[in-house]
Amino acid sequence: MTKTTPNYLRIHRGIERQEPTNSEQPPNLITSFWNSYSDATGWRIDSRASRKNAMLELLPAVTSETHHDHDDEFAPVMGRIAATRLATAASNLAEQMLRTRECLRQREAELAASAAMIGVDYDGKVSADQIEQALTDAMEACKCEAAALYMLDEDTRYLKARSVVGLPPERLETPPRELRGSRGDLEAMVHDIVTIDNMTADAVETWNSPEPFAAGICVAIKVDDIPIGTLWLFRETTTEFGSTDSAIARLVATNLSLLLRQAPQSEIFDGPQPHQAIQEIAQWQYESLPVGSALAEGWRVDGMIESSESWATGWHHWDVLPDGTLMLAIAEATDPTATGAMHAAVARAALTAHSGYRHTPAQLIQRVSDTLWQTSTGEQLVSLTYAHLDPETGDGIVASAGTISALISSRYGYRPLISNLSAPLNASMDSNAANHEFHMLQGETLLAYSKGFAAAGADQMTLGGHIRTAMQSEDRSPLAMLRRKLIDLPLMEERGALTLLRT
Repeated sequence: MTKTTPNYLRIHRGIERQEPTNSEQPPNLITSFWNSYSDATGWRIDSRASRKNAMLELLPAVTSETHHDHDDEFAPVMGRIAATRLATAASNLAEQMLRTRECLRQREAELAASAAMIGVDYDGKVSADQIEQALTDAMEACKCEAAALYMLDEDTRYLKARSVVGLPPERLETPPRELRGSRGDLEAMVHDIVTIDNMTADAVETWNSPEPFAAGICVAIKVDDIPIGTLWLFRETTTEFGSTDSAIARLVATNLSLLLRQAPQSEIFDGPQPHQAIQEIAQWQYESLPVGSALAEGWRVDGMIESSESWATGWHHWDVLPDGTLMLAIAEATDPTATGAMHAAVARAALTAHSGYRHTPAQLIQRVSDTLWQTSTGEQLVSLTYAHLDPETGDGIVASAGTISALISSRYGYRPLISNLSAPLNASMDSNAANHEFHMLQGETLLAYSKGFAAAGADQMTLGGHIRTAMQSEDRSPLAMLRRKLIDLPLMEERGALTLLRT
């Protein structure tokens, strides 16, 4: 077989000598300014002298350029006073720039964390130092000279530098770069990680590195398998990255993903806002309370609850029993927390279950107490006042256990109905509640109220006086007037009240 020599030239490229890529960082802007200041004014700041009253101390600037054969020929171009004023203004401006740069650095870290919370409203903060420490660890482990974290925007079109190590802090101020055409970032998002031993090995393979380094590693930052950014590790000289470097980069990327999500999750669980479940419970409580109305001909009933929490530990209820008797109830749990709200709900369910058949107020209170006793270990303590009233005659029977008080007021004055406080339900097996008879005349109002009024300074005399004022003015909504009179009363504890007006 004859070997034919091709009629075109073949170029053999030898092994080129490896040289460090010129990735020299630009000089510090503040240092450059003070050097220019010294050259222009002939003065320099005395860094060894302590500042007094925020005033700078200056010394003549003598450099190799200004040193002449005769020292007496050199003199500052600007006077000391004018130079001091200029230096003070420049120093304040430099300090403001440093503070702004630190705020930008922290804000970029928060934006990086918010990108990790997909579909969640993020209102927390993450430490920029933690992110930079993770970048530093990765940089040192892979023997690189710089590291940068880039995060995608909401439209996944641009990558913005959010944290840098080994690079000028001005990188955080640069505009975002397009994801389109960024081959290194795109391949990392598809294959999780890409190692680039020589970014200038072939002109065809354009990696489009965000920084002018010779080699680098790009690893994707993902949340639930969704890319949210990339981590770049840069090296100044070409090298051969191994499996160890790739494994380290993957671990750091995973750590960064967890770190970015950790802060907002802690804000959700430790924040002062109530949990969504508690908000739903509060909404259920609000919707289940009856609305003030005419309970029967000549009888108007109304109720209120004021709580500093999203939930309430008390409730009120009224109804007309099958025999035509008016039924009134007001209760409040001893525990002021959300647990107390559940205790109150148990008592309300028990009252509803036992009020469907013939009973006296004392009997029903005992049955509610039995339910609480049988469904707990003694911690479900609830105060309850329960009354029956004949709408034709105005005769009534009331029984009470706990800290709820009651009075009857007219335009001429008021009289206590329940003032002797007792143990709440479930404090013992027997409630010891007794029936007490009362009578209501036309133009009188029954007021039952919880201990929250007394805790804020509104005693029985105050409440009775306000109801009396409402009766004198023939107000058909005495509870509304009571709330207006007590609008400035501090909300020390939850307050609940119920009124029954005979018109």
